[in-house]
Amino acid sequence: MHSARKLATALAAAMVSVFAARGAPSAELLDLAARVHYGYYHAEPRTIDAALGALERLGNSPEVAYYRDFAALRLAQLGGTDRTSRARLTACAARDVAARVEKRFAAEAWVLVAACAEAAGDDRRREQALANARGHDDDNPRIALVEAWALARQAGDDTAASAAVARKLSAVVAAFDAWSPSIDDPDWGHAEALTALAARVLARGEVRVARDLIERSLLLVPDYRAAVELRVALQGARAGERAP
Repeated sequence: MHSARKLATALAAAMVSVFAARGAPSAELLDLAARVHYGYYHAEPRTIDAALGALERLGNSPEVAYYRDFAALRLAQLGGTDRTSRARLTACAARDVAARVEKRFAAEAWVLVAACAEAAGDDRRREQALANARGHDDDNPRIALVEAWALARQAGDDTAASAAVARKLSAVVAAFDAWSPSIDDPDWGHAEALTALAARVLARGEVRVARDLIERSLLLVPDYRAAVELRVALQGARAGERAP
C-alpha cells in the first residue's frame, strides 16, 4: 500500500507539472491530486470525494479546475450516480478550454472533457472535444483511450463489436508503449488500457496474454484494484484448466 501511495504522489506530481509554466503548484494541490489517484486505483470513492471537497475550496485556477474535473471523472468511473456526481460530470463535459493555455495542456484538458462527456453518455460533445484535442496534440494516446471507452460502451454483449474493442485497446496500448511524453505530461491511462485489454483477452480464454498484460499494469500501478481482481479471476481460470 505504501508503494501505491508513493506512485500516486509521483503521478500527481507529473500531472501538476503541466501547469508549472503558470506558477509552481502548491503542496496542498499535489497532495489532493495524489489522493484522487489513490482513491481511484484503490476503488475508494470516499477518498476522492474528500479530496474533491478540498479542491472546491481552492479557487478556480486552471490547475485546480482540472483536478476538480478529473476527480469528478474518477468518481463517475467508480460508479458515482448521485445527483451531485452527475452535476459535476456534466460540468466537466461542458467545460471549454481557454485559448491562452499551452498547447500540450490544452490537449490534455480537452481529453479530460471528452472523457467526462463519454462517461455522461454525450457522444456529440465527446467527439467535439476529441477533435479539439487532436488539433493540439494528435499523438496523445489518451485520445485513443477515450475512443476505446466509447466503443466498449456501445459494444455491449455483441461478439463482433467486442473483438473491435479489443483491437482498439491493443492499438491504445501500443500507442502508450511508443509514446515519448514530455516530463510535463500527465501519466494516467496506460495501466487502465492494459487492464481493459487483459479483461477482453481473458474473456477469449487467452490466459497467458492476459497474465502478461496484468503484470505490466501492476508494474505501472501497484495494487491497482481492477488489475488485482482480474489477476484473481485469471488464477481461477488457470486452476480450471488444470482440473481433470
